[in-house]
Amino acid sequence: MNHQLFYKELGRLLYAIAAADGKVADKEVAMLKKVVKEQLVPLENSTDHFGSDQAFIAEYEFEVLADRSAEADGCFDSFIAYISQHLEELTPELKKLILGMADAVGDSFHGTNKHELAYLIELRKELAKARSEA
Repeated sequence: MNHQLFYKELGRLLYAIAAADGKVADKEVAMLKKVVKEQLVPLENSTDHFGSDQAFIAEYEFEVLADRSAEADGCFDSFIAYISQHLEELTPELKKLILGMADAVGDSFHGTNKHELAYLIELRKELAKARSEA
């Protein structure tokens, strides 16, 4: 698996969930940073040429998209396209990690709203499809 691309796409997914209602709240950004630090960083052994853990690519991608006020649907669709092309690489543990991070970001600001919920339902469907096809 190309970890850099995975983390970039994961950042897009988490941004899409945070931006689903048209704005990214500070609590959503804080939760993103927390889940990257606590869940992704301990799993990743490689670093970039600056010595930063590769897992921080997800956080960086999220921040770039937020700065650009990127459109949430396009970011979500990008992640869905990515996982559909990498079905065989999605282990049960990785799927659980993706869902857990997505749920945490979605729930971090006044609970999960209807826009975020729609993304989370679609994500679960796609990951279930990946499970049955892999």
